[in-house]
Amino acid sequence: MSSENAPVSDYRSRQKRAGDALRQETRHRLLEAAANEFAANGYAATTVTRLAASAGVSVQTLYLAWGSKRALLRGYVEDALSGSAATPAQAAEHFSSDMSPIRRLHELASLVTDIAARASLGWTLYRDAAAIDPEIASDWNELQLLRHQLFTTIVSAIPDEALTPGLTRETAVDTAWALASPETFELLCHRLSYSLDDFRDWLSRTLPRALLAFPQDHN
Repeated sequence: MSSENAPVSDYRSRQKRAGDALRQETRHRLLEAAANEFAANGYAATTVTRLAASAGVSVQTLYLAWGSKRALLRGYVEDALSGSAATPAQAAEHFSSDMSPIRRLHELASLVTDIAARASLGWTLYRDAAAIDPEIASDWNELQLLRHQLFTTIVSAIPDEALTPGLTRETAVDTAWALASPETFELLCHRLSYSLDDFRDWLSRTLPRALLAFPQDHN
């Protein structure tokens, strides 16, 4: 590249970086608007016009940034999950291979509670919206299966001999997945007014009793 073309290339590079930063800022503003509007009005009653106005952008900009209200809902939930061990690969980093079974389940209870603290509204929105929108229902099913994959990563590391007699690893995964589900969180915390600490303590007690042959063994 000649020296006279270098300034043009540098200018275009700066333009691209500025454009990328602006697009990211717009997407973030729309996520913030989604958090406020979905919480206040629910998914069905929140229009793209309301979302765009809340973010201070045009409807066209919303579609350019996210593509659809459904994609924005997915982005909102994924943003709520960010910073946690929400994928199997991330979960594996926090659960060492030498961790005792009961410690593993206690850590899982804490992980699920931390995720629920951020994502419980998103879970409720997805559940309600899935009843009226087949595409959201498909998204919700995918997210639930990803959660099952996370539980498989964590629970499958428990040795067979530590499990309750007759319980296979596959059934242990399914049992933990069901007990530590968004539906259970809603029943206990939204309907029975459990605090987050109450839910964490309940899950820390219940998972070992359901899965382990010796649930009081802390070694």
